[in-house]
Amino acid sequence: MAISTFAQDRFKYTTIAHNGHHYCSPLSPNRAAELLAALQLQPDALVLDAGCGKAALLRDLLKSQPVRGVGVDINSYFLAEASDAWVASNPDDDRLTLIESEVKHHPFPASGYDAILCIGSTHAFDGFEHCLTICKQWLKPGGKLLVGEAYWKQRPSDEYLAILDAREDELTGHAENAKRTVAHGYTLRTMAASNDDEWDQYERMYCAAIMQYIAAHPEDPDAQAFGDRAQRWYDSYLASGRSTLGFGYYLLQKN
Repeated sequence: MAISTFAQDRFKYTTIAHNGHHYCSPLSPNRAAELLAALQLQPDALVLDAGCGKAALLRDLLKSQPVRGVGVDINSYFLAEASDAWVASNPDDDRLTLIESEVKHHPFPASGYDAILCIGSTHAFDGFEHCLTICKQWLKPGGKLLVGEAYWKQRPSDEYLAILDAREDELTGHAENAKRTVAHGYTLRTMAASNDDEWDQYERMYCAAIMQYIAAHPEDPDAQAFGDRAQRWYDSYLASGRSTLGFGYYLLQKN
């Protein structure tokens, strides 16, 4: 993508950093397939991918099950990539709709959704708790929510929190996340977590994508800052993040 395309764009860094990723989260194809199979949706079910990014998980779902999908995100570059990938492999399949919008303001079907995916995008609802509340309102009776949320493996150091620009109380533990879903009135069907290999691949590719972009575009005025940012982030991952930050998946059903 041309440098000028990204001029003054707030999505520039994250779009470049996820250039080589299929999923914009520490998720492997095998784990994704297991989570999608566990949804057990009926034919023609309507599924929302909230904060879909490249809509890779939604596209995989549509390829594996005869359902319809709506992907919503505010990053037009990710949506364009998702659209191109879907049309290239499914030229006559109109089951995927992609919408550039804030999730909370997207055109909402009056009948609700049969299922919602929200992997690493609870911030689109202003946090995990609000995501659980709003998605429950949007789901049909018996509908399912597959949500992915970060958690602390151990208490984070002050230095690591500074790198994340986060507070310790913004996250809880894996088991605590599960308890919070039940407190919101869901039935917890299954839970899982990204392993070290999935995290290592995600973070390695994230940093490498930035460095490859810098090597190809040394004249970009953002190159130095982006390189420093990516290296600092990767160093902090190796030093602290790998042992401190987890990512959990929670398959929930509306009661």
